[in-house]
Amino acid sequence: MPRLIIYVLGVAALVAASVWLADDPGTVSLTWRGWQVNTSVGILVITMVALVIAILLVMRLFSLISGTVQAFGAARRERRFKRGLFSLGDGFAAVQAGQGPAAQKLAREAARLLSDNPAVLVLRKDAAALAGDVREMQEVALALLSRPETELAGLRALAEGAVTDGDAATALGHGRRALERKDAPPWALLLVLDLEIAGERWTEALATLDGKLAREAYTPTELKRLKSRLLTKQANAALGLGDAPSAANLAKKAMDGDETNGAAVAAFAKAMTAQGKGRKAASAVERAWASEPSHELLAAYRSLVDGESAQEWARRIDGLAKAAPDHPESRLAVASAALSIESWSQARNRLVGLTGADASPDVRARAAQLLADIERRERGDTGKAAEWLQLALEIQKGGARAVRKPKSAADILAQI
Repeated sequence: MPRLIIYVLGVAALVAASVWLADDPGTVSLTWRGWQVNTSVGILVITMVALVIAILLVMRLFSLISGTVQAFGAARRERRFKRGLFSLGDGFAAVQAGQGPAAQKLAREAARLLSDNPAVLVLRKDAAALAGDVREMQEVALALLSRPETELAGLRALAEGAVTDGDAATALGHGRRALERKDAPPWALLLVLDLEIAGERWTEALATLDGKLAREAYTPTELKRLKSRLLTKQANAALGLGDAPSAANLAKKAMDGDETNGAAVAAFAKAMTAQGKGRKAASAVERAWASEPSHELLAAYRSLVDGESAQEWARRIDGLAKAAPDHPESRLAVASAALSIESWSQARNRLVGLTGADASPDVRARAAQLLADIERRERGDTGKAAEWLQLALEIQKGGARAVRKPKSAADILAQI
């Protein structure tokens, strides 16, 4: 309704103006550069209105043409973007399928269509890694470092590449840079920790385990035991440098962190013995033996008393073995001590069953070696001794494995 009223009023005003101009047309004279035009006011108004309408029509035409060009460009860009997305998706599918060359080809196509899209860089990195193109992977990884959102992906690629090349220092640098971020991922913790353990950087590894990410990655029990094992490694390193007091302190911390850590007790005993205080560590070894006897604990216990006779050692080991009399390590220890004092029957009795299939390969091999020694020394039966030694060799060859140095946190946890 309001529009109708405005329309009617406008028409009325136009009619009134037309009537007024018809009744009083007037004259207009225009002189310009020798030209003179005489006309009425009405004609001039109509001419000006027509000129304005013509200008508006021309502007509208240009607008339509410009809009058409822009729409065509937008449609072309959209088609290009869609093709790029398809290439990107197909490229990631090729990576998942293990098709390295195809993935690289699709990555190049996606890069041509999508230019600097971060997802293209990630695809190029994955495709290069799959195809073994080290140069391409490093180039893309460095490009990923330029944006905070993609920095972690670049750091991971560079760190893993450095590990493959055996460059632990460079890998550690990239891993620590990732670990310093507020949104540090679990892989950064594991990478840094494993490299520090493999490099025997015990102090740095312990510092890494003090972070928030470590508390999230491991259970409280795992974290406690890991720290205890690392402190033990640190104590043994101090022993190797001749710093017995520091070694004793570190081993004591390791024992406090994990009472079942026999290696820590052994290190503590060695450190105390080096200071002439071996007897003070005896109770710690005896408690650890009751929990989990081990060959390492036995060696530490033997070193506590300097210059003791075979008889004295046999009596002392009998007392130690009473804490876990049926454990294979106790039986082997008593048998070995009995052998040293030529108590053949006691040695044989303690070795009964230890060469059977139920025993571990290491225990079976050691028991066979002791039995070979008994046959040779008690009876002079070199043939029977040779049979036992042959059995020991076969067992060692087939199942007994040397203890290797841990190269990662997983190795340490697996040895617990």
